[in-house]
Amino acid sequence: MTATLHRRPRGRVLEHVKGERTKREHAKDAPAESRARARHDGGSAGTDSRIRARQVAVARAAGRRRLRIVAGLFAFLALLALVLVVLHSPFLAARSVRIDGARHTTRAEVLSVTGLARKPPLVDVSAAADESALDRLPWVERASVVREWPSAVRVVLVERHAVAEVAAGTGRFALVDPSGRVLEDTTVRVAGFALVTGDGHVPPPGGAVQRGQKPAVDVAGAVPISLLARVVSVASVGSSGVVLRLLRGPRVLFGSPTELRQKMVALATVLARVPLTGIVTIDLRVPASPVLTS
Repeated sequence: MTATLHRRPRGRVLEHVKGERTKREHAKDAPAESRARARHDGGSAGTDSRIRARQVAVARAAGRRRLRIVAGLFAFLALLALVLVVLHSPFLAARSVRIDGARHTTRAEVLSVTGLARKPPLVDVSAAADESALDRLPWVERASVVREWPSAVRVVLVERHAVAEVAAGTGRFALVDPSGRVLEDTTVRVAGFALVTGDGHVPPPGGAVQRGQKPAVDVAGAVPISLLARVVSVASVGSSGVVLRLLRGPRVLFGSPTELRQKMVALATVLARVPLTGIVTIDLRVPASPVLTS
């Protein structure tokens, strides 16, 4: 029996060889690719875990900061509350009040208008408010209030001075200062002051006399002590201006309340050197040239 040999074409043989070689190469490369993929997957997992750990650490640090801030705020509020309690305790209250410069203003008036009679906490004492309240008292020109820790207040007053007395109605007289402010009411004449008369309304202490009375107050306040005993009254009289009436003597015309020192010197000179018998008026509106009218 004769065997028959079949010969493959050369191209097919080459394709078969190449295919076998490619399979072998793929088989070699498969473990390397698997190892590379495993390394990549392992590296990604490690990176993700480190990021998550960092995020957790950051969140915890932020939480601790917030906790410290809240704790610090509560501690500050607690300290503030403690300070307020201490400042408002009786140990730091205005238990002692010293008043200097008060000759006419009473201690009761000072304590009443400032509220210091209640012995408030020193921290609540307002120097500005108390000084403003004291300035409204009739005799007070200006006031100073100083807190002296831990439990004292010092009040210093500068009082006004009276220069004249104003007739304010039946049985009432008012002491006034140079500005015309009424300082005090009296029921009897006070020695040492010339009396201002007129029809104007006189307010209670703390108020001011009317504008028309002010010139007479100026002249009355300028009368020297040596002439007070001879002065009966001072008044503003129409076009004549201020008129001064002398005890058992003539009227003295002052006109406007200017050059008062010169006018008072001229009046004293006339009274000392000129016989006043028959003299009705002494005109001092020009102090250098007094005019006597009979």
